Amino acid sequence: MKPSLIKLQKFFKLEAERGYDDRAVLGGLARMLETWEAEARIDGLPDELISAVLSRLRDYHRLSESSRQEALQGLWRRIQVEMDTPPLSKEPTSEHPAPPAEIDDVEESEAEVVEIDITVERDVERPKPESTPQAESPPDEKQSEVSQTDALTAPVTVLPGVGPRHSKTLQRLGLETLEDMLYYFPRRYDDYSQLKPINHLDYGEQVTVIGTVKSTTSRKVRNGRVHMTEAVISDGTGNLRATWFNQPWISKKLRNGVQVVLSGKIDQYLGRLTMNSPEIEQIDQQNLHTNRIVPVYPLTANITQRWLRRLMYRVVTHWAPRLDDPLPKNLRKDNGLMDFSTAILQVHFPGSLHQLEASRHRLAYEEILFLQLGMLNQKQDWIERQARVFETPQEWMDAQLTGLPFQLTSAQKHALAEIRTDLASGHPMNRLLQGDVGSGKTVIAALGIAMVVRHSPQAAIMAPTSILAEQHYSSMQELLAGENGILSKGQIRLLIGATPESEKQEIRDGLTSGEIKLIIGTHALIEEPVTFADLQLTIIDEQHRFGVDQRAALRAKGNNPHLMVMTATPIPRSLALTVYGDLDLLVMDELPPGRQVIETHILLPRERERAYTMIRNQVSQGNQAFIIYPLVEENEAGSEPGEGTGYKAAVDERRRLQSEVFPEFQLGLLHGRLK
Repeated sequence: MKPSLIKLQKFFKLEAERGYDDRAVLGGLARMLETWEAEARIDGLPDELISAVLSRLRDYHRLSESSRQEALQGLWRRIQVEMDTPPLSKEPTSEHPAPPAEIDDVEESEAEVVEIDITVERDVERPKPESTPQAESPPDEKQSEVSQTDALTAPVTVLPGVGPRHSKTLQRLGLETLEDMLYYFPRRYDDYSQLKPINHLDYGEQVTVIGTVKSTTSRKVRNGRVHMTEAVISDGTGNLRATWFNQPWISKKLRNGVQVVLSGKIDQYLGRLTMNSPEIEQIDQQNLHTNRIVPVYPLTANITQRWLRRLMYRVVTHWAPRLDDPLPKNLRKDNGLMDFSTAILQVHFPGSLHQLEASRHRLAYEEILFLQLGMLNQKQDWIERQARVFETPQEWMDAQLTGLPFQLTSAQKHALAEIRTDLASGHPMNRLLQGDVGSGKTVIAALGIAMVVRHSPQAAIMAPTSILAEQHYSSMQELLAGENGILSKGQIRLLIGATPESEKQEIRDGLTSGEIKLIIGTHALIEEPVTFADLQLTIIDEQHRFGVDQRAALRAKGNNPHLMVMTATPIPRSLALTVYGDLDLLVMDELPPGRQVIETHILLPRERERAYTMIRNQVSQGNQAFIIYPLVEENEAGSEPGEGTGYKAAVDERRRLQSEVFPEFQLGLLHGRLK
């Protein structure tokens, strides 16, 4: 049976089940006629049969229930005769309705992917209709709904037009339940809300135009491989030519004299303004793709933006008004926040730019608030735990500071005092140490390690890269295992991915026995074979390069160990209170004497020559400079040569700089692929 007839049969059976109340499709059966007609013509149904269906269903809403029953049964009997289809059912009546068609058993046609605007009520386990968690059923319909939580966890297959095939496709976007869809926000918006007359259109702008179809042509081009549909639209001020490729069903919408809404980008061909593949809707339809701020969602293969937008609209408009607001009314009022239901609706389908901004502000406020509450809860939980107490006598501390080849800055002394207090508090230290490169974070970390390992426990430093881990290893050997160091060189070890397996096993044995007191490494430290005899201090460098789970995995190697994370990345106070809200912030804002101040400047692309001039002046004075590029070669990162990723490559740029910009200097080239 043709897909269009399968769909029609499904609607008829649902109508029978509902007692012919004209609710099988949202807005009535007449709402689906345009879509169905296009599919029926694609299926090659006879024109007489299509006309009969259109004429009977166009006035279906005006009929009484008994007349509706007769109309549907009469139509299906005619379809049986002309198309050799099975009976609709055993004479369905309102008292004994036919069971609804099982949508998932119906093969999803390509027409449904392009154009579908129906709503059918279903549930995962198909209970009685009155207990169904309906997807976009009319709000005034009497129903005893299941709990909101149960309904929102229903799979996306409860939606019409979403069978097993589309369900698997949506899973690639992370959309498995109705709740997933509610929180799948657009990645951007196309603003088609500003209408313009045709004679005021400008090349390159995104606009919406309302006009009347003057003429339509449809033909094959490029040796018959491409189907092209052209239409001339007029609004009284001028004419606009619109073109669509490989969308033959569009021509069914473009009958002469029909008023339409077009939205798209203005192009130009032979001096005349055109629109290529614009979104189109008839003016008496609900505008979902045109004449408004249109959401654009992240996509995956085999689904279109138009199809997903319609699906999202059905879910959002039905479920958003039913969502409970997690924020109390007084909090919303005091902060001028939009209510949650309206925010969800407006962030998907905004009525104006002001409403879009208000909805995003509300959702961002809520996200940051809950993140902060979660962090504070985590911090409180950690504070309530017990940790080993490490007292540090002042005489011992003075001796360590005297042995340093330099004096600590005021910022370093303050940080050291805070860490010393934390280690003696009886609760796990939870510190974020922030300071610029060269501010002396490493020596503070070394003194913290010394305060712990002098009592015999172990400490660990985890760095994001092998190079950084090796730098820490060299620094700790010098600071902790020198002439007056408290550890021997054998008690400090390095564990990275490049460490030979035999040495790795030796290190793991030393950590398990407690012989090794300080281990420095990369992610290798959190692997399962690594165990500690008594880990009491963990230090993580460049915290933002590690995930929460990785930080927790290292901490789990000990029994409530003290934690210090270090970063050279400036963190605004507002961000430190949220993302790092579970950590006590320590800022080292002072550089040791003699350190050169590091300046950072941002130049716009048109100011590139200023950077070249500065480099030229510095090199002429005997200094050196280096330029960093994100790629080694142009066709890196999966792009084809000439495709244009927007990123510059070191190999090509070095050639250009040498010949065009700095011919008087010798430019070297260094990258990871060199021997």
